[in-house]
Amino acid sequence: MLAIKCQNMSKTRQSQVRSFSARFSPGHEIQRHAHSWSQLVFASEGVIAVEAQNACWIVPTNRAIWVPAGFEHSIKMHGRVFLQTVYLESHPTLPVELACGAYEVPPLLRELIVSVCQLGIIRGDTEEQHNLIEFLVFQIKKLRPFPLLIPMPQDQRARRLARQLMDRPGIEKSLSEICADGGTSLRTMQRVFSDELGLSLSRWRNQVKMVHAVEL
Repeated sequence: MLAIKCQNMSKTRQSQVRSFSARFSPGHEIQRHAHSWSQLVFASEGVIAVEAQNACWIVPTNRAIWVPAGFEHSIKMHGRVFLQTVYLESHPTLPVELACGAYEVPPLLRELIVSVCQLGIIRGDTEEQHNLIEFLVFQIKKLRPFPLLIPMPQDQRARRLARQLMDRPGIEKSLSEICADGGTSLRTMQRVFSDELGLSLSRWRNQVKMVHAVEL
């Protein structure tokens, strides 16, 4: 009986919410990885580019990325960034069924993220912490999606080209010159982008410029 009681206590005392805060220099990249916990990736300062699945989002301080558990993703910093991430344990009492993507962050949730990151780890074994977790989940469930995203090609040469254009959307070189610098041809890249994304390379590039203009 004692063993069963201890086991049940350990389960109820497991961390349900964790957080991570860190400052990063311009251009720093967190390589592709995945977590067993879902996470809300938020930069309270600076702009981040989050790549997950076959899409990339350019995310300023009034938006965040929801990454469900198990989704591979990478993060690149545009300028100096203060990253604040909240991790939610996959648990029946914390059902958050959001699609991977960018979401608007209202002021209340922004302050809540900051508070959670200051606490570090929140366990649901006290009434105060239980209520905090419930309120956090309630706010996350209310998130409104932000539709602008940049589709990413699977072809590795095209993906390298896509990342270069996203890093330098205002580059004055022609697409032919940029493709040649990458060891390929404009004709080949036009075909890959059209086949994989249903967009011409020039139209895809214009979409990147539009997203940067709106976000930044």
